[in-house]
Amino acid sequence: MRAAADVGVLDGLLGRPAPPGLPDLDRLFALPAAATALEAATGFAPTGAGAVCHRLVEGGAFGAFGRVQRDVARLLGADGGRETGLSADPYGWGWAHVTRPPDAFDRLVADLHMVNSTLTAAGYGPYLLCSAVCFRRDDGPQRLFLVHSPGRGTFYPFAPRPPGEATAEQRRNNTVETNARDALAGELDIEPDRSRWFPVWDVPGLA
Repeated sequence: MRAAADVGVLDGLLGRPAPPGLPDLDRLFALPAAATALEAATGFAPTGAGAVCHRLVEGGAFGAFGRVQRDVARLLGADGGRETGLSADPYGWGWAHVTRPPDAFDRLVADLHMVNSTLTAAGYGPYLLCSAVCFRRDDGPQRLFLVHSPGRGTFYPFAPRPPGEATAEQRRNNTVETNARDALAGELDIEPDRSRWFPVWDVPGLA
């Protein structure tokens, strides 16, 4: 993360120790229909960018986590129709990011589901923090992310203010987030506790 103060943001996404069982990753497949409803109501359309955030694991038995990361990179690299990358920060968070053409949003969602499923199948489901997809309106500077928290099975909007508009006290566009919530109320399981709409300042594509 960019600063120590931001570390708790993604810690909050992980929350308490994961309960028994696997995250309900299939909820991600509700995103294409939700994107259509969001664009109709607000004008925000997919940019084609998305990412999965997970906790990094040092070593592990026989380097198991490193092998899973290589599997993810291999699977993502198998399709020339997408741009992919893996990134990490010094605080223990990793991102697998994918970019496809904006009109291939359903395939982007399938990519993110594949990354989540690969980590879960290898036993790292509790390390999944969130998935995020990016939207923009008419190529304007304001971006909107829909964030999925697998531990809670819910979604929420995150709208960071564009560079130059943010202040120390107001770094998020609450109006955009509220409008997105209202537009998606019938499409996604929106996180009801707004205090859990954690900002993800380091999602690839934000900086």
